[in-house]
Amino acid sequence: MVRRRSSRSREDPARQSAFETGILPLLGVSEEANTSVSSYQSLPNDQDIVRLFEIFRRRVHPFHVITCNLDAIEQRICRLINARGGPDFGSELLEDPRWLSLLHAILAAGAQFSDMNLQDRLAMSQRHTKQSFDLLPSTDYLAAPSKEAVHTLLLLGNVLQIDMKPQAAWVLGGTTVRLAQCLGLHKKTAHPTKSPLPDEEAMVKLAIVWQDALLALAFGRPPGSYELDCEGDLPQLSESVEGSSLSYLQAMSWLCHVTLRHLSFHFQSSLRPVSALDSIKSIEACLSPHLIDPTRSAAIPQIQEHYAFELHRHFVVATLCRPSECDRSNVLEHFRESLKRSVRAYVRLRSIAGHASRSWAFIHNGLTSVLLLSLMRETRYLAETRTLQDELIASFSEGEVDSALLTESGTNGQLSGTLQKALKALRTLRELTERDVSSRGSTLENNSQAIATPGNLPAVGERPATGQDSAFRVSEQTE
Repeated sequence: MVRRRSSRSREDPARQSAFETGILPLLGVSEEANTSVSSYQSLPNDQDIVRLFEIFRRRVHPFHVITCNLDAIEQRICRLINARGGPDFGSELLEDPRWLSLLHAILAAGAQFSDMNLQDRLAMSQRHTKQSFDLLPSTDYLAAPSKEAVHTLLLLGNVLQIDMKPQAAWVLGGTTVRLAQCLGLHKKTAHPTKSPLPDEEAMVKLAIVWQDALLALAFGRPPGSYELDCEGDLPQLSESVEGSSLSYLQAMSWLCHVTLRHLSFHFQSSLRPVSALDSIKSIEACLSPHLIDPTRSAAIPQIQEHYAFELHRHFVVATLCRPSECDRSNVLEHFRESLKRSVRAYVRLRSIAGHASRSWAFIHNGLTSVLLLSLMRETRYLAETRTLQDELIASFSEGEVDSALLTESGTNGQLSGTLQKALKALRTLRELTERDVSSRGSTLENNSQAIATPGNLPAVGERPATGQDSAFRVSEQTE
């Protein structure tokens, strides 16, 4: 009665249902005890597992180092595939639902960046997301935290962002931070100075800080991962020389470290924006050549890394340097220029990386930047701003062909409700600008250029113009 069922019985739904609903209760075996079995059976076929894992490796992992040891995960996938055809399928692996939950999270992330149409992509991703969440309680992850649970929550947080649910990702991130603290990851340990990112714990901490810092920046909320942010986990900053410059992942980790520290001071109103500029300039001096100049890239991923870092870096500068009453002229100039470079980077990234059109963080940063340029009186009528508006709108319009599978209202199904409203607002602002320019000729653009000069900036203590003041507050709006 209790021996393992044959593969034939597992393939017969009626026989399986009778076994689970009739025999298991008689044996005193709860339905929850069979969660792992049903979860294994719910996995896709071998070909789909391999395909989604490879997509995750190539398209997701390079931009979000969340699960650092992909080789170990691949080995377990190989064991799973080899065991599937044998009579003892699952005999060993069924004992670890933590691994199953992690695998489903990886498959969910891979599905989001697959080449399937939007409807199938969403269905497959959400199915694996549900399986991953359903398995977590069986691991007792809150009472007995594990590194697998932390990895899984990090992945699910990223999946929720791509699914246009950033607030859910923000809430889940708080649980991730607490689990990491329960595992003692917040405790500072001494690492050799010549061995940056020496172990898995450091990678996990950096991934948590990365995710938390970018969400906190976008939402305008205090981060929660301060205790996990340790400069000792990062490589030392030194003038960029052969073999010692920062890679994309290292540069992003440094950028998120600076973001976290300055957001802390920002909410305490005790640090000037110019200090944030100095910190970011220190990072820029140590970048790898391809992160400085895309023409020095030796591979396509390096070009993608250049524009991804360019987008995040300038959005961070623009956010941390929102014009304040101190250092106003200098800060405002950096603010405007960073917004322009952020939009340019996003438009370029959308043309060479599918990740840019599906990542909530990329979309949010690009849209927010162009909206601010469209609202500020110093930049709204400039020809450069209108060009950026046109390029971004055209790029989003291409994605609406795919999203029409799910929507009948002409909206972009890949965007959250808030981002759809932002895109609609951008189109409206572009039409209004075109109307004003057509009716009043080049006078508006000349006036905008005059306003943008330091001599025409509001004096310290003077309230900015209504449009400009509104623009400063746009990026503080949350989902």
